[in-house]
Amino acid sequence: MTPGRLLAALALVFALAHVPFVATSLEDIDSVNFALGLRDFNVAEHRPHPPGYPVYIALGKVAKAVTAVLTSGVESSIDARALSVLSLLAGIASIGFLYLVFCCLGSGKPKGLPPREGLPWKELDIAALSATVITASCPLFWYLAVRPMSDLPGLAVALAAQACLLLAWWRQTPAPDGDRRLTPAMTAASGRMIVAGALVAAISIGMRSQCAWLTVPLLMLVLADRIGRGVAGALIGSVMTFTIGGLLWGIPLLVASGGLGAYLTALGAQAGGDFTSGEMLYQTPTPRVAAFALLRTFVGPWDSTALAVVVLTLALVGLVQLAMRDRRAMAAVIALGAPYFLFHLIFQDTAFIRYALPLIPLVSFLAVRGVAMLSEPAVPVVAAALSVGAVVIASPVLVAYGAEASPTVRVLSAMQTEAKASPPGAIAMHQTFRRPLEAEAIALAPQLASPPRLEWLEIEKYWREGHTEPLWFLADPVRSDLALIDPMSRRDAIAITWPLVTRPAFGGMRPSSVQWYRMPAPGWFAEEGWALTPETSGIARLRGHGPELGPITAWVRRRSAAAGVLIGGRNLGAPTDPSARFTLAIDDVTVQSWDAAPGFFLQVFDLPAGQLWGPGEFAKLTVRSTAVAGAAVIPTAIEQFDLQIADTTMWGYDSGWQEAEYSPLSGVWRWTSERATLRILGPPVARTIILSIESPLKYFDSAPHVRVTAGDRELAASTVAGAVDWAIDVPADVLASAGGLITVSTDKTFVPSERGGSPDPRHLGLRVFSVRVLSKVSNSLTP
Repeated sequence: MTPGRLLAALALVFALAHVPFVATSLEDIDSVNFALGLRDFNVAEHRPHPPGYPVYIALGKVAKAVTAVLTSGVESSIDARALSVLSLLAGIASIGFLYLVFCCLGSGKPKGLPPREGLPWKELDIAALSATVITASCPLFWYLAVRPMSDLPGLAVALAAQACLLLAWWRQTPAPDGDRRLTPAMTAASGRMIVAGALVAAISIGMRSQCAWLTVPLLMLVLADRIGRGVAGALIGSVMTFTIGGLLWGIPLLVASGGLGAYLTALGAQAGGDFTSGEMLYQTPTPRVAAFALLRTFVGPWDSTALAVVVLTLALVGLVQLAMRDRRAMAAVIALGAPYFLFHLIFQDTAFIRYALPLIPLVSFLAVRGVAMLSEPAVPVVAAALSVGAVVIASPVLVAYGAEASPTVRVLSAMQTEAKASPPGAIAMHQTFRRPLEAEAIALAPQLASPPRLEWLEIEKYWREGHTEPLWFLADPVRSDLALIDPMSRRDAIAITWPLVTRPAFGGMRPSSVQWYRMPAPGWFAEEGWALTPETSGIARLRGHGPELGPITAWVRRRSAAAGVLIGGRNLGAPTDPSARFTLAIDDVTVQSWDAAPGFFLQVFDLPAGQLWGPGEFAKLTVRSTAVAGAAVIPTAIEQFDLQIADTTMWGYDSGWQEAEYSPLSGVWRWTSERATLRILGPPVARTIILSIESPLKYFDSAPHVRVTAGDRELAASTVAGAVDWAIDVPADVLASAGGLITVSTDKTFVPSERGGSPDPRHLGLRVFSVRVLSKVSNSLTP
């Protein structure tokens, strides 16, 4: 069978496997921005986000026009289908371009054709076909073929440019005797491909800016290889076509953005956000960050560690084979992959696994070279086995992707339905959801503003204005600022998730899930300066608020009943610094003060009946700290707070717990030391405590033995050998006799500074991601 027919058959199978799962909803924030760009292209307003993707948007507009004729639905669904179809067409086209690229990277020999004047793909190249099949079946490639994103369309155009340039490179291959001279026909044939490749390379950058790293270094290599063989004409021609290709999209981009100044302003703002968010190696050049970046780049795209290990092992063998036997192909591979790899590793957030897509073809090519080094006849067999394994992994995920709309679309639909019968007083949200709401054009009003990282202040303004109607809030689960609001008002929450986003190849999807809170008027809410989570602590410090800098404020709803207060935090001074004196006041009247030495503290006390009564809707509660001795300012933080009427459950982290930590991938957690105590307050009822513990085997060679006790009574004991949600029942009488103190003990801890790479001197035992304290009432559990 001819190469063309085989590639057509492969493209047909690929299309049939994807058409049923074309996206019907916008999912990632980038896809939302692309959809908004289809409606009104304006980069200055992030429609789409800078650098603008003008070629992608132009093609998307064409796809949308066709889709709108062939299908029906709301505009966001048509946008999603159009962009998804564009990705699928790019995936199909990429199959052909991949084969051409791999043929040119093959043996570097003319394969019996007229010397360097023919085409390297006229005869079937089993190795090139095998590398193409492995690339197309890679789970990340498989998923991106229907996601409404620019990644695969950008790669397709870059591959087209690479195919042109590599054909020129192939035609410039020295003769077997080392003769580098080119005939006039060979010179002309190679030159045509160079200028064509330069034109397509420039267009690819308008499709996706990262394509510059995939095409420009290769163009420079091909031109350098031509030195002494008519390089001047190729250089002039390629510069001209590259300039023309850039102007084709550059001029419309600037006009639509309102001029160069407006565009550069938008680009600078986007770059500032991109280069200060996430975990990038240039920001944190540590072995740990580098290791995670490499894992995400080379293992994540395969969505299976076992599959990735096999492919990468073969690729390493192939790399050795190139270095030993085919230095010319090695040079081309370096130009194709090294610049993008370094840019990706250092300046991109590798948590976005899709950014690793351009490296998959080279890994597949090297894997085939590795198999060929071991056994050439085994190449198609191994390629078929790897491809079948990859498709078996990816297909169920693709089915799940096509089975339901994104979490954002689902929650907005549910809200719209419920609002018809019981509308909320207002809608608020984390800024992550502001753009998706704009794209969906769902009429839910009134909507509160969503200033980035300060969304909770708009909610507080709403309550302080006297509104008592329930408020709906769309929360990004990776955010933690709602800890500044009474937990009793956050109990009515619905989590809407997309299980497939736990797959490595979907890493970085934003937003991947949503929490819908239906909040009644809260008993209290805090303003700026409270460090109740790592996020709010960072915001407080960034904006210059803290108890040592001035009183920090919370507003407490008026009530005549007695109430309990739980408040904890840290004196952040050095061990030799004096204690800090904390003062808590209600309506500017001091009601409690205490001294805290450097380190942690947890205070519990009662407010008598009538203490919170007075004029107005809210009592003003303030906390401030001063040094007990000396004039120096001692940094402090309030990290725990709750206030509830008597006989309402409250709990807090007491002695032995380390400070809360956070990462975008893992969320919030705390470490225990050898012994860590929880303090539980409230009515004398039985409790169930649920600890979500990470597998200790990530840090220890053997599983630790963990005990949970109340006083001298052992409640539970276990050898914890993996991640676990451990439920511990606590009888009411046992809890009362222990004074509400529950202690978690482990027989294994480690000190990071003793393991190297970190100055951290803490004793770390168990990494606990959440603690839930539930009350047992009539054989049921309640928060």
